Amino acid sequence: MKRNIIIAKNAIKPEICNLIVELAKPHFQESQIGFGDKGGVDHNVRRSETFWINSFVQHFEVYQPIIELVRQVNQQFYGFDLINPEALQVTKYDEKNQGFYKPHIDGVYDEVPSDGVVRKLSMSLQLTSPEYYEGGRFQFPDDSEKFKEEDSLAQGTVIFFPSYIKHGVTPVTKGIRYSLVCWWLGPLFR
Repeated sequence: MKRNIIIAKNAIKPEICNLIVELAKPHFQESQIGFGDKGGVDHNVRRSETFWINSFVQHFEVYQPIIELVRQVNQQFYGFDLINPEALQVTKYDEKNQGFYKPHIDGVYDEVPSDGVVRKLSMSLQLTSPEYYEGGRFQFPDDSEKFKEEDSLAQGTVIFFPSYIKHGVTPVTKGIRYSLVCWWLGPLFR
């Protein structure tokens, strides 16, 4: 299976990044892990706050450049059969709770009906310039040789990777780091 990690430097304009942060600020709630009745808060795994941007129509100016970028990157590097994105998740990691997310994978591939959909492509958009926080580094523990952290820090940079690759965020020790993540769905891998 593909294990490509693609970094699109400065791919989303700072104005869009700032708009996303301002949109989310009044609405953050404690982050959960897992899905539905198997989900919940677990501070040993994740300490952050999240806000979901659900409306494509209401927030077209946010979705449109992201969808176009995903289309281009998927076509050029992955070739995954993608159907739709999940809602956009804005995440806030801050120094007050040493915000982090332990390494995990985004996809669930067991017990999926043959006509079901799975997370295929994950993306993380850096909304904050690196001078505003310390720590909070994106990491790929099993694929570190394929990832140059310094290439991923600029505001507007997007990291793409297959949803089955383990990744995480180290604790923020100073300031606040904002990011936007999204998972792109498609039929089961063959």
